[in-house]
Amino acid sequence: RLQPHVVACNGRGRATRHLDFRARASQEEFSQMNRRNIMKGVASIALGTAVAPASMAKGVKGFQQHKDTGDRYEFLYPFGWEEIYVKGTDILYKDIIEPLETASVTVIETEKSSITEYGDLQDVTGSLAEKVLTPPGQAVKIISAKEKQDGGKTYYQFEFTAQNARYTRHSLVSAAINNGKYYIFVTSANERRWNIMGDRLKKVADSFKLV
Repeated sequence: RLQPHVVACNGRGRATRHLDFRARASQEEFSQMNRRNIMKGVASIALGTAVAPASMAKGVKGFQQHKDTGDRYEFLYPFGWEEIYVKGTDILYKDIIEPLETASVTVIETEKSSITEYGDLQDVTGSLAEKVLTPPGQAVKIISAKEKQDGGKTYYQFEFTAQNARYTRHSLVSAAINNGKYYIFVTSANERRWNIMGDRLKKVADSFKLV
């Protein structure tokens, strides 16, 4: 029986990216200021080397748990995925064989207290999918979106695909704000493997939580 694991981080040794948000900053401004840094992570998902072994913990069979006690978030990811360093992300795990199968978190400082201050569900999810998380020239399709309340925090969760000339990337996203930090969690796979990975990645996306 596969045993789940936990990776605990205290936030030291990894600087949190900071942006000087104005009180009236819009989601459009957020997209313009952050797209370059986040896209470095999206474009470099297949690169990097594995670091940081996991330690034992209780959880869901077939999954490991990442828990960051510094930036105060946690999530599950499939057993066997490896952590790699990608500039522009706070953490990123990927499958060693299928490079598009990933789970990552980006953390950006903000003056907002809730993601709703950037706009409603439709506006924010559309902006993130089309302007922040996808390179130019790709066809983006929003499949579904919902607002979730958990522990007094509001999450915008959505599913979308981004198609280029070589493949279609299928992604699940959970975004929220807590204690002056904007968190964007993304887990993805190649569309051709979605029938294999879709249910597992939905469990991964649902597990993302601010603590």
